[in-house]
Amino acid sequence: MSVRKQKKRDDSPMPATGAGLIRFYSESDSPGLKIGPYWTVGIAIAFVGLILILNLFQ
Repeated sequence: MSVRKQKKRDDSPMPATGAGLIRFYSESDSPGLKIGPYWTVGIAIAFVGLILILNLFQ
């Protein structure tokens, strides 16, 4: 009987893309500010609105 070693999930090759090999992580252990996508869009819209209001007062 032969014993086959099972590959770990992390050892499997990732698919290649046009720009090279890219790996996406669903859980990131990197330090930094972590905010959700709705907050990001809301802050961006508020920033654009602030710039537009400040340009009106020139």
